[in-house]
Amino acid sequence: MSFEPMRIAVLGVGLMGAGIASLLADAGHNVTAWDVRADALAELKAAFPRIATTPDLATAVGSAQVVMEAIAENLAAKHAVYASISAINATCIVASNTSSLSASLLASGLSSPERFAIAHFFNHPRIVPLVEVVPAEHTSEETLETLRAMLDHAGKLPVILRKEVPGFVANRLQAAMYREAFALAEEGVASFEDIDLIVRGALGSRWAAAGPMTVVDAAGLDIWQAVMTQLYPLLSNVTEAPAAIREAVERGELGAKTGKGLYGHTKEQDQALRDRIGEHFNLEFPAVPK
Repeated sequence: MSFEPMRIAVLGVGLMGAGIASLLADAGHNVTAWDVRADALAELKAAFPRIATTPDLATAVGSAQVVMEAIAENLAAKHAVYASISAINATCIVASNTSSLSASLLASGLSSPERFAIAHFFNHPRIVPLVEVVPAEHTSEETLETLRAMLDHAGKLPVILRKEVPGFVANRLQAAMYREAFALAEEGVASFEDIDLIVRGALGSRWAAAGPMTVVDAAGLDIWQAVMTQLYPLLSNVTEAPAAIREAVERGELGAKTGKGLYGHTKEQDQALRDRIGEHFNLEFPAVPK
């Protein structure tokens, strides 16, 4: 099937938006990036000259076939931009990179909600293959198929969810694991370092190679029935963020972005971590462009 470049607008050029814009431009699409911050647009243009940039929303979305929205995680701000998009270009597909807001609630801000879906990339967009595509209540099959084909051509791994659910799939899975991991640390069962090592040395590698459902099936459903029956009543069921995170945030220790979080950070260590994560993804999904 021949490739036809699309006209794509990317709104917001922070870490995620810039990564999405450069990924789609490298895939051969005609990408125009919009942001209210002139310095952010200049930085993106310097790194990726083939991406057009503009501070004018009408210029960005006027002729776009697809609009990838990656602005602040604020419903009112997104709806304000969506209202402008609807007035400028009512026929384009709009895909939000939100990681927490409801697809149907977001779609209600557009004049054509059937042309909306969530396209949830992961940090960093150029490294992590997965993109969760989440339909809203009225999203059309044509919209989903257009996004799937566009992402697939860009070397991503699009997974279209059967219906919307808060947090989608990946965030719900990792939130469940984080709840138990922090509970074990708070109870003094294991340190943060040892919990990381346990996941890296067993669970993580198996899940990366096969996925949790395949691992369960390979081990034996009867065995896991017994394990789940024994352990489920004992697992953490807290409903607030763990104390270790709350206290660190109060101190302004936000992780890599501030140089300290659960661990200390240097730029060199953080880059080495990104490189190592990229190498792991390359083993399983070598076709993904970097």
